[in-house]
Amino acid sequence: MIYSYEIEKQVLSAFLQKPNLFVDYINVLSEKDFYDKNSLLHKTLFLILKKSLEKSESIDEVVIVQRIKDLGIKFEEDINLLDYIRSLSMRKIHSDGNIQSSVKELKKLSVRREISATGKQISDKMKNLGTDISYTDIIDLADQLYNEKINLFEVGDDVPQNIYDEMESFIEERGNNPIEEFGMMGPHEKVNGIYGSLLRPGNITVIVARSGVGKTQFCMDYATKVALKYDVPVLHFDNGEMSKEELIIRQCAAMSGVPSYLLESGKWRQSGEEVVNKVRSVWNKISNLKFYYYNVGGLDVDSMINTLKRFYYSKVGRGNKMIFSFDYIKTSSDKQSSNKSEWQMVGEMVDKFKKCIQKEILEDGLPVIPMITSVQSNRSGITNNRNAQNIVDDESIVSLSDRITQFCSHMFILRAKTTDEIVDDGSSFGSHKLINVKSRHLGKDIVGACEPVQVGDTFRRNFINLKFENFNITECGDLRDIIAFRDSGGDLITNQDDLPSFDDI
Repeated sequence: MIYSYEIEKQVLSAFLQKPNLFVDYINVLSEKDFYDKNSLLHKTLFLILKKSLEKSESIDEVVIVQRIKDLGIKFEEDINLLDYIRSLSMRKIHSDGNIQSSVKELKKLSVRREISATGKQISDKMKNLGTDISYTDIIDLADQLYNEKINLFEVGDDVPQNIYDEMESFIEERGNNPIEEFGMMGPHEKVNGIYGSLLRPGNITVIVARSGVGKTQFCMDYATKVALKYDVPVLHFDNGEMSKEELIIRQCAAMSGVPSYLLESGKWRQSGEEVVNKVRSVWNKISNLKFYYYNVGGLDVDSMINTLKRFYYSKVGRGNKMIFSFDYIKTSSDKQSSNKSEWQMVGEMVDKFKKCIQKEILEDGLPVIPMITSVQSNRSGITNNRNAQNIVDDESIVSLSDRITQFCSHMFILRAKTTDEIVDDGSSFGSHKLINVKSRHLGKDIVGACEPVQVGDTFRRNFINLKFENFNITECGDLRDIIAFRDSGGDLITNQDDLPSFDDI
């Protein structure tokens, strides 16, 4: 039995006695939340109350009865309408908190009925499908029917709210219970300190780089090390670029320090005891690691999102943490978008992913999934055979669509250092630069993010030094550390022995 007339009476009684409360629930309840298979009485009474309160009319029991009679509705119950409504008006109700609890219980019963009906709808659809439909289309149809209904229950507080009503209580409560981390922190201390977490739930971090520079490597390295640290699964969508086997080789090389050639060829077994031990030391590190690969090449964005939702609810579980890694943003094969330009298609893709992780997959009205992804830079981002002064290091190099920059929370340019930069910076400061071009959130070191760094007589934007070695990435300080290194006469501030690796996670 998925209904309760007693809870319905309690809610209607509250609205009759405290009509001002109805405003708080007008976007939560509807007439569909009142069970109508056996009787239309409560549903009709709710609609009459709703119309009266929306017009700011006073609640009068006699007027309500007359309006119900004017509708010409006949109820199965043999009751006196006026006596019934008066009994509701005299029903004992408690605090506003108890009224809220009754509303929530009523809504839960309604949700259960809706999901039950959706299950029947899916069942009926499956029975009537033709034999020529593909497996993917079957799953997508079921996902569409189910998620259309589920999304209605995950909208959160979808009403305008005065931020100053909650400011005092929110700030005071946060002062009583300080938070150290806003999202899962990554393996790079400078990045954490300056920019905070790159994996805040409901947010997207984008790495911009030319082909072959290492954007896939950076995202995989970052997501894997965070997954190891926080014991959370990673769902990795590959947009038709790299196979599962290629990623296995890369990750094993990164974790073991053994060259990928030996792993791919299988010759690591004949390369001496030290190499064999390095490879086999990885097995313990990955015993609890969950990194799920899925090749989404050829899928449209709606199918990708349905796959993401299906994986999250079936494998991870509602309310649990997960990292979503997408490699990488480019045009999809959406047949419905054949008449759209490339920038429109990409913009809609990013928009839909953002909506999914920010507004659709929620727990207690809050997002739970962060997304890290990458996009190829345009020709302005080419660095080969160029000096540092001829390189463009700003958001103008982002290809495809401005909406990528618009919807992301963090955006970084990743590029290899030029020959003159390696000479000037020194080999101790890595092989690559990570240059921030957008930050919606910052860490404790705000100066490192916002203030330019003085280099001789000029000022330059700060950046992070990264060392890429055998698919493993380590941080080597920022531009300020390079200047401090020079000013100190060559004493490296950042101890390279202390740089994090997979062994430290």
